Amino acid sequence: MVLDLDLFRVDKGGNPDLIRETQEKRFKDPGLVDQLVKADSEWRRCRFRADNLNKLKNLCSKTIGEKMKKKEPVGDDDSVPENVLNFDDLTADTLANLKVSQIKNVRLLIDEAILKCDAERLKLEAERFENLREIGNLLHPSVPISNDEGVLVFLEQALIQFALRTLASRNYVPIYTPFFMRKEVMQEVAQLSQFDEELYKVIGKGSEKSDDNSYDEKYLIATSEQPIAALHRDEWLRPEDLPIKYAGLSTCFRQEVGSHGRDTRGIFRVHQFEKIEQFVYSSPHDNKSWEMFEEMIATAEEFYQSLGIPYHIVNIVSGSLNHAASKKLDLEAWFPGSGAFRELVSCSNCTD
Repeated sequence: MVLDLDLFRVDKGGNPDLIRETQEKRFKDPGLVDQLVKADSEWRRCRFRADNLNKLKNLCSKTIGEKMKKKEPVGDDDSVPENVLNFDDLTADTLANLKVSQIKNVRLLIDEAILKCDAERLKLEAERFENLREIGNLLHPSVPISNDEGVLVFLEQALIQFALRTLASRNYVPIYTPFFMRKEVMQEVAQLSQFDEELYKVIGKGSEKSDDNSYDEKYLIATSEQPIAALHRDEWLRPEDLPIKYAGLSTCFRQEVGSHGRDTRGIFRVHQFEKIEQFVYSSPHDNKSWEMFEEMIATAEEFYQSLGIPYHIVNIVSGSLNHAASKKLDLEAWFPGSGAFRELVSCSNCTD
């Protein structure tokens, strides 16, 4: 998820300064905002020029058609007058004074200019998107600013059932998510850093055909929120159907790159685990998403209170928020073995 480009465009009511401020509060590079604004400005200029060039090309074709209809001589002079080479000043009156052969040559030159402009536009588009992916969501004002066998099988299953039934009683729809996601879909829901530090990549044959030598890239999910976030991909959700509440059950897989030597006592930092997820598609209007945000963390608190597990709530500082979150609260439970509070629940509002 990325920010709306109009937020960077002053003429569209955007405020780049607010996004720069958010980057600084996250202790991230605010220069990315300036790079994006510059690339977007050049992209819009390039697109405007391409649109004008296409109009000129159509004007050339129209003028040729009119001259052919009047049976004017085509001519054998394909030279282009110097005053015509400035496409910004090219008009219908200027073209009317040229031979058909000359206008055809002008049209070819316009085609070349369009191709050059399109190539520049695609380059700027890629640069703009890369910057956009690295810029975090706008921070909520309340975020603090600062730069962590046997019978147990049945116990785990009982906890899973208890969690699912707790959420089902609150109108959450239980959903068992797939283990794999296609690369093109995972790219839309995961952070760039997750591909290097968290996600496992699986490569298999592209199809079941014996003569097919292509390969297909998939990724093991790190959380059920990834497939649930893609569940309504390319769909339009009606306001009257919101909120849509899912209780995701999944096996999660994480590389935990960079965690060597941390939390070595007990079964804590593992590469595979089961997880229950609250995931809600909520209306962004009338404070509905923030009301749901408070409801979700309250549900998590009630669940841990029912289990008699000591905990506290931590409002995550801006520098530790991922790019998608506007605000995140962690429920940290007390782990007697390590003598510390550890995160068991993360509740985020990703706004749009």
